[in-house]
Amino acid sequence: MKQQKRVLLFTGNGKGKSTAAFGMLARALGHGMKARVIQFVKSQEGVGEVLFFTRFEDVEWDHYGKGFLPTNPESPMMEKHKQAAEYGFEEALDALESDEYDFVLLDEVCFALSKEIIPLQPLIEAIVDASDKIIVLTGRNAPQALIDLADTVTEMRMVKHGYEQGLLSQAGVEE
Repeated sequence: MKQQKRVLLFTGNGKGKSTAAFGMLARALGHGMKARVIQFVKSQEGVGEVLFFTRFEDVEWDHYGKGFLPTNPESPMMEKHKQAAEYGFEEALDALESDEYDFVLLDEVCFALSKEIIPLQPLIEAIVDASDKIIVLTGRNAPQALIDLADTVTEMRMVKHGYEQGLLSQAGVEE
């Protein structure tokens, strides 16, 4: 059975964007698909999803982030973030073009776009030109052009979050 191209976008200010995408990754692996995961901004390698999914030989996973972005876009640290994102962006474009992958997950790509550390138009072109694969995009502040391009868009809305009550990041929840 030949699959058709699908583009799914998880955005919004609520928790669960990456979690939803990783659930889809689990489904894809269950169907024997080859997957490529590229994470922008994030730098943690010891979080649950990385520890779990990198056990599978059908998953290629890379981080192209340096962690939290500086609040000041003129910060000297911003250049390191931009450089890491640019490497990841080239990998993302290659993954979208490649026939090797059935499933491509670009985690936090929308946030990277919103902070202007990667360009939008080449990404749109790569998604449009991509072969029949599942493409999953996550991150806050999704640009309207990606919303228009995706066939499925879910916006996570925060109603309440444990951080507001002083709860720290926890393995199995945020990590």
